[in-house]
Amino acid sequence: MDKPVFYRGVICPMITPLNEDLSLDVQAIQNLIPHIVSGRVHGIFILGTTGEASSLSHIQRKELIALSSEAIKESGCPLLVGIGDTSLAESLNLAAYAKEKGAQAVVATAPYYFDLDPEDQYDYFKTLADQTELPLYLYNYPKSTHFNIRLDVVEKLTLHPNIMGIKDSSGNVDYIQALHSIAEKTNFNLLIGPEELLLESLNQGIHGGVNGGANLLPQLYSELFQATQKNDTQKAAKLHTLVLQLSKGVYALEGGANSYLKGIKAAAAALGLCKNKLAVPLKAIEGELLNQIEVNIKTLVAEFNRLK
Repeated sequence: MDKPVFYRGVICPMITPLNEDLSLDVQAIQNLIPHIVSGRVHGIFILGTTGEASSLSHIQRKELIALSSEAIKESGCPLLVGIGDTSLAESLNLAAYAKEKGAQAVVATAPYYFDLDPEDQYDYFKTLADQTELPLYLYNYPKSTHFNIRLDVVEKLTLHPNIMGIKDSSGNVDYIQALHSIAEKTNFNLLIGPEELLLESLNQGIHGGVNGGANLLPQLYSELFQATQKNDTQKAAKLHTLVLQLSKGVYALEGGANSYLKGIKAAAAALGLCKNKLAVPLKAIEGELLNQIEVNIKTLVAEFNRLK
């Protein structure tokens, strides 16, 4: 079954700005969304991994949906909402609320507690899609769920009229290539998370990326996408080099299991986009590492501005 490709380009998986008391930083959210939109991204995705959704209460998740939908509505930029949860009922509740607040699509991981057999995977996503009014995107993130959504399950789910695509954050090149084959046959919308693979993936015809760096430098990612569409290989290569610098100098610097999340919050704080505060159980980077990230991100911003 052929479907329209919903999203081509770069979608920003938005960080969730927090106050010291772990409440939502309303002012920072209201400032962050216009900053991201100004970089001409093709959508904003809230309540994903980068947004620390699994650490937020359900009340906070609904509050963020309401705040984000209000802040984004005048821009015309699509809003995608993460509804992943261990409870089907909670996922459906968030999906209904996202619809009420004007979101364009919802995104769901498999429940991240039980290891699911292929039949269980299929039944879960089918049930979710059957009962959700908004278009549904699958979200493959084996680091958290501890398994990939089976390729045969993905292919079967492409037949569901309400399942539009998949966001893959596995970083597994073979798995991505297999998804690409499915997408080419069915027009299933394929978006990838790891930005280190963005240029290669776009050159192969993958539809786009859901890339955390777009919180910091949204225009870097939208211009990289546009350069690939225009076959401007020289510009695309230069921009990709900056993406790799961001990965090395911000995401990987702390080096722990959650180095990416800690790094992106630290860099966002250095740019005045939010406080350097993460939801429990994660702790923010401090000390010399924090200072180094500040230097690295500001250097990167300056380098990008020289390219413009």
